[in-house]
Amino acid sequence: MFSKSADYYDEIYASIGKDYYKESDKTHKLIQKYLNTQGKSLLDVGCGTGHHAGILGKNYLVEGLDLDPSILSVARKKYPKIHFHKANMINFKLNKKFDVIISLFSSIGYLKTKSNLNKAIQTMTHHLLPGGVMLIEPWFSPSEWHTGGIFTVHVNKPDIKITRMSHSSRKGNISILNFQYLIGTSKGIQHSTEQHQLGLFTKKDYTAAFRKAGLKVIHDPKGVDGRGLYICTRPLGNK
Repeated sequence: MFSKSADYYDEIYASIGKDYYKESDKTHKLIQKYLNTQGKSLLDVGCGTGHHAGILGKNYLVEGLDLDPSILSVARKKYPKIHFHKANMINFKLNKKFDVIISLFSSIGYLKTKSNLNKAIQTMTHHLLPGGVMLIEPWFSPSEWHTGGIFTVHVNKPDIKITRMSHSSRKGNISILNFQYLIGTSKGIQHSTEQHQLGLFTKKDYTAAFRKAGLKVIHDPKGVDGRGLYICTRPLGNK
């Protein structure tokens, strides 16, 4: 998904002020509020370049999981002490369970369909200890997504210049983002394109998936970055 832009991912989001430290601090406070286990193991699903995982590593025994090998390569270089798994959130199988599972920055949207959403939540719940907490940051809902939007992001540093332009469209309940990049370095200027497709799930879709997996769920409409957050707990005795 980020095969062409992985090396510039952090630069791009830093340029628009994404504050991983503030988000991680809010995440930590929510975990401490709802966690009902004695452990500190944490799995970051859809971890991207590992920013949240790296920061939360100060308080937890962190592991990361992502499907994209390019983005994982960046994460491993940044945080060599963290174990990052290459796996699909739909059906990953790790031989352990965690006190905490998080999936932030709307990674859940890449599941695209309700069937995949249900499978992924079941898989994550299987890896969550009784008394554990799961935090899921959603993507836009069908009513929130607007087509025809054009957006630009610029990185302007002495050794690198980046312009990313995106256009939003939709096919059924799939949101589509077409990205075009111009990346300038001392070696020259390169152009690349990416298309990202994310499922537009309703609050009812998420809630049904969590409850089907046996989780108790609270919806925080603001969350850690304004996109909302689902706070799920696995009851004690739920094996």
